[in-house]
Amino acid sequence: MKSELRELFSFTASERNGTIVLLILIMMLSVFISLQGKFISLPKEDFTQFDAFLALVDEKPSADSIEYADKYSNSNSFEEKKDKFPSASEEAGQHSVFHSKELFNFNPNGLPVDDWVRLGLSPAQARSVKNFETKGGSFKTKEDVKKLFVISEERYRELEPFIVLPENNKNQNASAQNAKHPNQNPPIPSIIELNTADSSLLTTVKGIGPVFAKRIVTYRDRLGGFHSKEQLMEVFGMDAEKYALVKEWVKTDSTYIRKININTVEISELKKFPYLTPTVAAALVNYRKSHGNYKSVAGIRSCALINEALYKKVAPYFTI
Repeated sequence: MKSELRELFSFTASERNGTIVLLILIMMLSVFISLQGKFISLPKEDFTQFDAFLALVDEKPSADSIEYADKYSNSNSFEEKKDKFPSASEEAGQHSVFHSKELFNFNPNGLPVDDWVRLGLSPAQARSVKNFETKGGSFKTKEDVKKLFVISEERYRELEPFIVLPENNKNQNASAQNAKHPNQNPPIPSIIELNTADSSLLTTVKGIGPVFAKRIVTYRDRLGGFHSKEQLMEVFGMDAEKYALVKEWVKTDSTYIRKININTVEISELKKFPYLTPTVAAALVNYRKSHGNYKSVAGIRSCALINEALYKKVAPYFTI
C-alpha cells in the first residue's frame, strides 16, 4: 500500500522540471497583469453621443402610429417637427415588402387608402397620397400621379397602364358645386361608365349604396372590366328590382377591358378568372401546349371543355 502511494505522488525528473517551469510562467503572467495598468494606458470610450441617441429614442413616438401622423399633419408647427419622424418614403424603405401587389384599373382621385395599399404602396405611402388630396390636390392627367414623391419612376411605369381618369370629372365638379349651393337647381344625373367609376362615384347612382358600390368595383377588378352592363346581375346581391333602378344610369366601354393573352397566360393566372374553373383553365393551357398557339380567340372552341355558352362569356376577355 505504501509503495503504491509513493508511486502515485512521486515525480520523475522531467515531470518535476516541467512543473517548476509552469509555476514560474504563471507567476510571471500574474505579475504582468497586475502591473500592466502602470505601463499601458487603455483608451477611454466616449459614450456621450450614444447617450444622446438613447434620449432621443425615448422622446420620439413611433413613426408607425397613425395618431402621431395625424397629430402633426394638421399642426402649425409641422415644418419644425417633421425632422423628428421619417417621411413616408423613408418609413417604407426601398426594399420593404408589405404584401403582394394587386394591379387593377383605378381612378386615383378619391381612391381609398386600402386600395392604394392593394396596388403595392405601404400604409404610410398611401396616407401620404391622401394627405395630398386633403390639401386640395387632384389628378387631372396620368402624369400627375408621377409627381407624388412616394411614387418612384419604376412604380409609375407599373401603375400607368391601369390608371383610368373618367371623362365625367366636370360632372363631379358640378355636383360638388351644387352641394355648396343647395338652393340652385340640382344637376341632371350623368350616365356612369362602369369601368372607370370608383366606388364613391357609383354611389351617386340611385339604388347603389357604399357596400354595393365596393362589391361592383371588386367584381369588376376580378373580371378585368365589364363588356355589358347586364353583367351587374352577376354581382352578389343584385336582383331584377335593383337592376331596373340602376340600368338606365350606367354604361360600359369595352375598350377599358383588361384582356388575357391566351397564348402566354399560365394556369396559375388563368384559373383566377371568374368564368373559368381550375379544370377548364388547365385544359385551355394544356391544349395550347399540345397543339401550338391559338390562331384566334375562336380557336379555344377546339378545347373539349369550352361550350358555346362559355365561349360567349369569355371571348371578350381573351386576345392573342
